[in-house]
Amino acid sequence: MKKRVIRICAWIIGVFAVVCLALMLICNQIVVHNAEGKVFSDIDSIKYNKVGLLLGTTPKARIDRITNYFFIYRIDAAEQLYKAGKIEQILISGDEHSLDGVNETECMRDSLVARGVPANAIILDGKGYRTICSVINANKVYGLKSFTIISQQFHNERAIYQAEHLGLDVENIQAYNAKEPKSARAYLTTIREYFARVKLFIDLFTYDDKMKTPNHLP
Repeated sequence: MKKRVIRICAWIIGVFAVVCLALMLICNQIVVHNAEGKVFSDIDSIKYNKVGLLLGTTPKARIDRITNYFFIYRIDAAEQLYKAGKIEQILISGDEHSLDGVNETECMRDSLVARGVPANAIILDGKGYRTICSVINANKVYGLKSFTIISQQFHNERAIYQAEHLGLDVENIQAYNAKEPKSARAYLTTIREYFARVKLFIDLFTYDDKMKTPNHLP
């Protein structure tokens, strides 16, 4: 009897795992397909947009405080777009008081200014607690209908899907891909993205259109 119960439990767990895996793969494929022709790694291929939406992150990893190359490469990408004349302004959207007490937007602004981007060309949105907040704020708070998202490709793909499927008044959304770090931590981030893409659809279903914000956000 005990062995039979164990087999049933194992079968249930196995089916659940397969369903979860299938769900992640389906959500991932939907997001990737939606972003086709809208994400660019070649700066010559990207079209002009007045504003670039730079998605925030911290300069140091939160756990072991090592250099965060996601941060560095996003700064590289924003600098490249600005100096190539592909954008005129940079809206930096991130958490003004992240888990480790770092103001993501100010750190990114300071790094860009140090590279020669004028401070008056930079706008700070410290309420970009999550990617969904950043895209909503870009449209609802800053009045942007068309903008270029700046982050790593996996992040850009998700942000584009959110911008286009939240009922926002946007058009011609595109993204410029920052370089992807090559490290064990970066690969873990890639794995985590599969879960984030499932949560993306949960966010879309729980989006409170009347309030124009996700109903679980402050």
